[in-house]
Amino acid sequence: MPKSISKPISKPISKPAAPKVAKPVSKVPKLLALPKAAPKPISKPISKPISKPAAKPAAKTIIKKVATGKKPTTASLSDRLIKMLPVGDINYQPGVDPLVNIPIYFWSQTPARFTALVPILDVVVYVNLTPTFTWSYGDGGFEVSRFAGAPYPIGPITHTYKKAGSYLVNLKITWTGTWSVNGVTTPINGNAITQSISTNLDVVSAQARFIQ
Repeated sequence: MPKSISKPISKPISKPAAPKVAKPVSKVPKLLALPKAAPKPISKPISKPISKPAAKPAAKTIIKKVATGKKPTTASLSDRLIKMLPVGDINYQPGVDPLVNIPIYFWSQTPARFTALVPILDVVVYVNLTPTFTWSYGDGGFEVSRFAGAPYPIGPITHTYKKAGSYLVNLKITWTGTWSVNGVTTPINGNAITQSISTNLDVVSAQARFIQ
C-alpha cells in the first residue's frame, strides 16, 4: 500500500501579535494640598466705654455787698421810722370838768423836729422830719397846725364846745421831711409816716349860782 504522503500540515501562520503599545498612562500628578491658612481671626474693634467727663461742681456765686450801691426804699424806711418816732400824746386844759362855752387849750409834747441816723440796707440814712398836727374835736370841728400847741395862756390851739357831752378827740401827726445818703437828699412822702392818738373828753355844763 502506497504510503500516504503526509501533507504537511499547514500550521496557521500566526500573525505576530501586535506589539502592545504601552499607552502612556498620563498620571495626573496629584496636587499637593497646600496647607490651608488658618483663617485669621477678625479682630472686632473693642468698643471702649465712653467715659463721660466728670461734672464739675457748679461754681458758687459770691455776692458782694456794696454799701454805696444800695438805695433804701421809702416804704422800708417808713417802717423803721414809725418805730423810732416819739410817742404822741394829747393834753388839754382845764384837765378836770371842762365847761361848755369856755375855750379848752390843747397841745402835744411831740417835738417840733425829729432827726436820726437810721441804719438800713447796709447804709446809714440821715433823716430830718417835721410834724403837722391835725386835731379832730369830735363835734365836727377840726384844726390843722404846724405847732404842737401849749397850755394856757399862750397856747394857739383851742376849741370851745357848745354842748355838754363826751367827745372823742383825735390827733393825727403827719411827718414830712427828707432823708440823705452819701450826700444825696430825697424827700419823704409824709402820708406814709403818720401817728394817730385819741382820747375821750367829757364836757360839762356850768351850774348857775345866785349870790345874794
